[in-house]
Order: sequence, then C-alpha cells, then structure tokens
Amino acid sequence: MTSRQEAEELVTLAREYYVSGFGRDSGFYGKPGSIIETADGHYAIDIYGNRLFDTETCASACYLGFGHPEVMEALKTEMARMPSTTPLFVPTAPLLRLGEKLASISPGDLKYSLFSANGTDATEGALKIARQYWKALGKGGKYKVLHRVPGDYHGMSLAMISASGHTFRRSPYEPLMAGFVSFNAPHCYRCPVEKSLPDCQLFCARELETVIRFEDPDTIACVITENTNTGLGIVPPPSGYMRTIRDICTKYGVLLIADEIITGVAKSGYWFESEKHGIVPDMLCIGKSISAGCGALAVTHVSEQVGRVLAESGNLHHGFTYGGLGYLAAAGLAGIAYIENHDLLSRAQEIEGIMRARLGTLASQSPVVGDVRMTGTIQGVELVSDKTTKSRFADPREVAAFVSEVGREHEVLLNCQFPQYGNIITMYLPLTITDAELDLVYHSIEDVVQRIEQRYL
Repeated sequence: MTSRQEAEELVTLAREYYVSGFGRDSGFYGKPGSIIETADGHYAIDIYGNRLFDTETCASACYLGFGHPEVMEALKTEMARMPSTTPLFVPTAPLLRLGEKLASISPGDLKYSLFSANGTDATEGALKIARQYWKALGKGGKYKVLHRVPGDYHGMSLAMISASGHTFRRSPYEPLMAGFVSFNAPHCYRCPVEKSLPDCQLFCARELETVIRFEDPDTIACVITENTNTGLGIVPPPSGYMRTIRDICTKYGVLLIADEIITGVAKSGYWFESEKHGIVPDMLCIGKSISAGCGALAVTHVSEQVGRVLAESGNLHHGFTYGGLGYLAAAGLAGIAYIENHDLLSRAQEIEGIMRARLGTLASQSPVVGDVRMTGTIQGVELVSDKTTKSRFADPREVAAFVSEVGREHEVLLNCQFPQYGNIITMYLPLTITDAELDLVYHSIEDVVQRIEQRYL
C-alpha cells in the first residue's frame, strides 16, 4: 500500500502537473477515491487504502468488474502472441471473430464492423460513413447530422461536441462545426414542451419529422441518438418513441445511428438496447465494454446494405494506429462468452427489478427522491428539494459533494452527475454484482436520502 508520504506526493503531482478532462479542479485530489492505486473485482482501492465499491464500473466499461479471471487469461494469451498493432494495420484472428460475433448478437441486418480505439472514434466514424455512403449513391448533398438536446453525449472530438447535448461541453469550443442540427430529447419527468403521456402522442418523436422537413430531407445524412439518454441522467425513452424515430428516418431516407457505447453489451438486459425498444438502426456505435473494460477498443457496426456500399467503394479512410488491437478483441470475446455462459442478460433484468422495487419504495416515502429511472443495470435517482414543483437544490454542486461524501462513508463510490441538470445519482452497476452488494449500494443511497432530508429541507 502507498505510504502516507507517497500519497501526499501523488496529490501534489496531480495538482501541479495533471489537468483533468472531466471538469475537476485541483481541490478534487486528496479526497478518497481521487487517485486509484489498484482495483479488484467490483472495488477500487485508492492511495489511502480505501476499498470502494464502484457503482459506475468506469462509465459502464468494466461490466464484469476489474481483472475478471477469464477475461484476463484471454487478454494475456493473445498479448503473448501479438503484443501490439499489426504491420499494415491488417486484422488478427480475434478481431475477425469478434466482428462475426457482433453480427450474430446485434439486431436485424447489422453485419459489418469498423474497429477503432474509443467511443468518440466510433461515433465520428459513423458520421463519416453516413456522408460517404450517400456520396457513393450519388447523393452528396445529404450531409447534415441531426442530434438531440439536452443530454445526449457522443464523444469529445470537435465533431462530436458539435453533436452534443451538453452546453457545458460545447460552449468552450465554439464556434462549432457546421451541418449539425438539434431537436428536443424526450424527458417525461421534465418534458421540454410541458406535455404528458398519453395526451402528447409522442410529440417529442414527431418533432423529428418537422425538423427533417424544414431542413429538407435531401440535405440530411443521419440522425444520431442514444436510446436511453445517459447524458441527461439516465432518461429512457417513452414507449414507442424509438420505433417512431426509426419509422421517420426510414420514411425520409435518413440513416439512423444508435450510440450504444454506454448501454451496449447486455447492460440493458438485452445485448443492445435498440433491441429492447424494437428497432434496427442502420449503424450501432459500441465502445467501453466491447473489450470487457480492458482497453481502448470500439466499433462502428453497420447494416449489410451500408457495409456493402463501403466495401465495394474500397475508399473508406477511418482508422487508428491502435484501433482494433487483437488482444483487446480476445478480451471482448471472453467477456461475451461469460455473459452467455452465466445468463447475465437475465441477471441484468433481475437487477433492474430488484432496484426498481427498492428505489421505487424509497421514492414513495421520501420528499427528496423525485424520480427513479433505469434500463437494466444502468440506473438514475433524481434528487429534488420539492417533489411537487420538481425544484432543484439551490447549490447542486454542494449536494453532489455531500452525496459522494456519504457514499464513501459506506465504502461506495456514488456519483451525483451533471449539476447543470440538478442532482442525479447515476449508476452503471456490474452484471456480476451480488445481492449483498446490491444491499450495500441501496443502503448507501437510503442513508444519502435521509441525511439530505435532514440537512437541506
């Protein structure tokens, strides 16, 4: 374990030489969980020796926890054969087998895979593919990208920030790229047009058709969207929303890109959340968990129709030196095999049922739990100062810090994300979480809620 002196030296280094890319200032370092020394299973151990349950599994990347034995064995075996990238950037056997496996578990006619290094590469690759696809068909005027606001988050490049629903991530880099057009994201708890189901008749989805017609379908290449809006604090779409979006895209000849970088690979209780909502997108963006959390691997997974056009053109240029490492593909295959062998799709649905019941009861009893939202192991608890008006706390950053502090007292990492949208505890629970660990997480949230009631009401 790191000595106290070494820990203090590391805190000094973080404050003097490191800039966080996730909006943290230097005051963050020195707190429990702010610098990690090692990890084991579902727990991260920091430089002070604190062993903390990770409720976010590295933003859903490590869905089997850290250092899963079967995954690590596959990783090490393949790394011994091919420890780096390949000459001429040609594929290795595990990468081809992973592509075949994805085609077998993804919905509909999704078939071809373009591998890259991270989620931003996968989403930006999808936009490039969309534009090149239409040019190959003689429709080069179709270039615009439609995306949802607020919330939807698709990556950190300038292009993907241009498609972001986060003002705080967009504004520092303005002016942004041309050709990106937004429409409202659904949020039944805080409807942007102040309507409610069923009377709204999915106005939020039908708005897309209005935007497409205004912009002119002949200028629109694609729509990129999450299913569940993770960037807004885990906001699943209302029933029928995604099918309506799919139908509108089909009607007007617009490609639909589903960003499942967070929700993909079993966490929704389905291999991909698109299947849960009964749709087949034209492209599926997968990252984070595709390597079972072992490293930077992502994929833009496209339909047979789109893939054939690209393959026949022989002119697709979107790749990275370390995009598609074979040993990460081997780890990803081992993770998928573990899900299959242990029926973790069913376990994700079971976890959702357990936590929905417990958090739902808590919400019915507490004056500060405004909404509980989830899809499988991906879960959110929105805290409010007044349930009737849905008012947010006066200082959401203070409340967020308090949530994290109380969570650490229970040896649980609780993240109260996005103070721009209030206070929402977001969780990406591991598929392998035990019932005892679910108890640990729930009781930490229960204590947070009770202490917020005492402190802020």
